[in-house]
Amino acid sequence: MKKLLYSILSLILIFGATSCENWLDVNTNPNKPNNQSATVEIRLPWIQYFYMYAWGSASVRTSAAAQIITSYSYTDHIGRLANWNPSQDANITPYQNWFIGAANNIPDIIKKAQETGATHYEAAALVVKSMGYIMMVDLFSEIPYFNAIGPDFSPSFDTGDVVYEACLADIDKAIELFSQPQQEGATPLSAGDTWNGGDVNKWIKLCYGLKARWLGTLSKTDQYDPQAVLDAIAKGPQSNADNTKMTHYNVESAGTSFLSGDAYGPNVVWDTASWGRNQKLNRWYINLLTNFKGTGVRDPRASKLIPSAMWNVQLNEDASAIKSFEWREDAGVNVQGIDEGWIINRYESESIQREYTPALADVTKKYPNDAILDYYESVDAFVNNVKKLYNEQAATITKGADTVSITYHAGTMYVNDNNPVYVEDIKYVMYRADGLFETQGLSKSDMNCYYSKASSTTRALGYVQGTGGFYTRPDSDSDILTYSEMCFLKAEVLFRQNKKSDALAAYKEGIKSHFDRMNIKLASWEGSGSCTTARGFDVSFAYAPMSQEDINAYMSSAAVAQTAEALTMSDIMMQKLIAMGYNFQNWNDVRRFNFNAGNIENFGVVYDFKAPYYRTKDVSEFDTDPQSDRFYQRRMMQSYLETDYNTVEADKTVKELYGQYGVEGCMDYKIYSIPVWWDWTK
Repeated sequence: MKKLLYSILSLILIFGATSCENWLDVNTNPNKPNNQSATVEIRLPWIQYFYMYAWGSASVRTSAAAQIITSYSYTDHIGRLANWNPSQDANITPYQNWFIGAANNIPDIIKKAQETGATHYEAAALVVKSMGYIMMVDLFSEIPYFNAIGPDFSPSFDTGDVVYEACLADIDKAIELFSQPQQEGATPLSAGDTWNGGDVNKWIKLCYGLKARWLGTLSKTDQYDPQAVLDAIAKGPQSNADNTKMTHYNVESAGTSFLSGDAYGPNVVWDTASWGRNQKLNRWYINLLTNFKGTGVRDPRASKLIPSAMWNVQLNEDASAIKSFEWREDAGVNVQGIDEGWIINRYESESIQREYTPALADVTKKYPNDAILDYYESVDAFVNNVKKLYNEQAATITKGADTVSITYHAGTMYVNDNNPVYVEDIKYVMYRADGLFETQGLSKSDMNCYYSKASSTTRALGYVQGTGGFYTRPDSDSDILTYSEMCFLKAEVLFRQNKKSDALAAYKEGIKSHFDRMNIKLASWEGSGSCTTARGFDVSFAYAPMSQEDINAYMSSAAVAQTAEALTMSDIMMQKLIAMGYNFQNWNDVRRFNFNAGNIENFGVVYDFKAPYYRTKDVSEFDTDPQSDRFYQRRMMQSYLETDYNTVEADKTVKELYGQYGVEGCMDYKIYSIPVWWDWTK
């Protein structure tokens, strides 16, 4: 990698004194610490932040590959990942934020911690170091590790198995350091820890939970040791009280990152998933929540995780206020098929619209029949689909000899274009969530989306274009490691050992604990007033806690396996996917079970999605056999910081390891189909 970039951090290294409560006060330190004088409690929060930004951006991108999220366009990096046609530009944000923002700081904080006897800071740094480098391996497989931070401008690459081994050793060292008191007078960990508030016991449980996760990731390798996974789980989080998370804030103003330009306060997943207008939910993911595995059961979490918008809105006479409306839930983009009445997949025509316009008076748009027939089976199919979207008070539809006219009445949200391909795009609810920082937020507690070309109008009316999602609001928490994850990992291991009764209990506990974890945050939103918008509309269905009655009904429904005999690996892993939220570990799991190939051990198809329907493969290359490992996207191409500035080492590594598969260099499109080191099918 281009080590010159790492020197940037010495120029902007530390922005101010921080603590768990006020780490956002980034410009208040009168001492202006430099690379040599920066103390451990000042440095640690920034290492944690930049790791988290790398994690958040990696998690959003890989969530697209795992069919959770997509984009308005199949040509942007999220859309390409969702359509299993990745491009190099998807990897730069996680790569930069890890290596430039976080990893470059770690040797210095470890040195300072050793000099001052602040061994708990050394331990915390080792944990973050392990997390960051293993994340890079899971994305790229081979990375500079031993020589990544140093004077070498062209470091060699280390293989993933070597990095994993080194990181697991660092975790063991961290456990040892956390288990001992610091030197007398050393800075307490609580002064700089933004994750666990200095709670050493939670850090130790985090260490064991990470060991369990990483040892579990090795399920395809000969290094997989089920008992070692279970032993680590037994010492990891034992309840939601043991979860490690990063708390975020809906701030009005804050310093901005020199790498991303984003504010430091808000949620790192919000920054990359729902600050802008590009991202959409994948319909497969929505179906998990509204019709799990075809059971017809709606999950109580659905209204919290899926955004809804005001619909069939009626305005008063002077269009100054909303007098009535309904709620419409996001339909999700059908990445894997063709919608009813259509003849093509939505991505095969134009990009999905990102901006919707509210009619303040009647607006008539005319759609030519010949244009309709470019996309629909018939004109009647078009009309029938539009009628499902708009009631008679919202729009009047008139079929003519050559055109279909739609008059959108005052209050109706529509796409201001005469191309009929865009008419149904209104069913894709804005995934954006408005925040106070440089966006459209109305108050700290009102994080609903009001964006449109006429955003001042929608804000004035309080016209909600999206309620946002549980994980993707400005002040949503980032889950670093949770008890729920441990439960599902335990269920997987026990299922592999044919201990299905125990596996069933762990699986159910995983679901229940995720309900409980969500309700904790939902209760805080309820308490802060988020259930009512700044204009007085009730959005409690999206923000308030779920009732125990609804949770109990779901737990006893067909969506949840009720007996050990009925339990499948698919049940475990798809419920885990829901509980993990936006976390790159989901893509690790999807790869471990070979997507929808159904060829891992005797588990059958674990993830019941289909391959994306519109898969151009113009910037990638894959096998054509769905049973082949190399039919699927298995990794990211190396960052351009490597391919442009460390080309010799990058090419050398790729050719030595994968030349036998026809990969000719680090920029060869075939690299996307090469499994990372732990992902080869036995």
